[in-house]
Amino acid sequence: MAFQKPQINKIVSDMKGLTIYLRALKKWGKTTLFRDVVLEKFHDPSRGMLVGLGAETGYSLLDNLNCTHVETWQELKELKNWLIEQKGKEHNIEMIAFDVVDELFPIAEKEIVRQYNIENPSKQLSSIKAVYGGYNEGPTRVVQLVKDYFNDLKKAHFGVWAIAHTKYKNLKQKGDLDDGYQALTSTLTSTYESVFGDVFDCVLTGCIDRQIENETVKVGNKDKTIHHATQEVRKLYFRGTTSIDAGCRFATGAVPEYMVFDKPNMAKEFIEVIEDGMRLSRSDKVTQDEFKKIQENDAKESEKKAEEYSKEHSQSGSVSNTNTAESKKLLTDIRKKYKNATPQQKQDAKSVLINHNIHKLELTTPISVLKEMLNKFE
Repeated sequence: MAFQKPQINKIVSDMKGLTIYLRALKKWGKTTLFRDVVLEKFHDPSRGMLVGLGAETGYSLLDNLNCTHVETWQELKELKNWLIEQKGKEHNIEMIAFDVVDELFPIAEKEIVRQYNIENPSKQLSSIKAVYGGYNEGPTRVVQLVKDYFNDLKKAHFGVWAIAHTKYKNLKQKGDLDDGYQALTSTLTSTYESVFGDVFDCVLTGCIDRQIENETVKVGNKDKTIHHATQEVRKLYFRGTTSIDAGCRFATGAVPEYMVFDKPNMAKEFIEVIEDGMRLSRSDKVTQDEFKKIQENDAKESEKKAEEYSKEHSQSGSVSNTNTAESKKLLTDIRKKYKNATPQQKQDAKSVLINHNIHKLELTTPISVLKEMLNKFE
């Protein structure tokens, strides 16, 4: 990839250009919110798509929802290629939600283990913690695999949502000497949480605040306190608190700490909060009418860039085709030749990887690169 000269950054003006990490407890309405946002934003369900992952199929009672389901990493790769290369041809999808990403990481772990076992046929392993020498190298590769996946979709100018479940966990910031504090966050481990929590534009956390009243009743000769939930308020947090883990990249005061979900359909208000946050985060303050004109111009520019990336992706895919059987044979041949190669031949082979900016020899290494390496041993 060629070096890109620096340029002045321009703030995103349309929420479909954001990456959104939405976390809430089960049946809070996460998938429904995505469906409603697509319908409110585009008035066409085909402009959005929900990707059910693994065992997650919790959308059977939602109509007007464009959806698919994947269970393997190969299916995810095929889905991504189809999204990028067929945009404007077979589909007009603008926003994609992955539901739930709790199910995504077991799929990615199986892929990393599979790659390791192909590269090391004499030492077959089944644990993600054991592959590539251990010491968390397996999970680290999983993180990179998933980050690259979502980065490709973002470069293609899709709005990406990652949906997850929540639980209370002990959070500890880097450098803290104490044991941290309890907060509502995702169910993911801290390693996998970083894929979304550290990288996505918006980390939104939904919860239900319940008002509790205590009642003392007699049980035999003893008093017993019973807790009754008398009122509940459904909230979506944009900013973190002492008990809620959340945060967005908006300017201070551009969005509220949270919004109350007190209607069956909150899509219109949700979009207004997000896009007004974009407007108020600009260094040049513009009116809502001026911002709408900016959105129209940015939409045309985004569409043009998406078309360019789609062509680039299609071309790179044809050049670096990684047919599994052929790649496996080439890798085996390279390893055999490497054992009996001269020091100069070994150095020449390593130089091939360096010249192509490839750090490790893997099954996913382009076939053209593998063939070039093999030629260094002749």
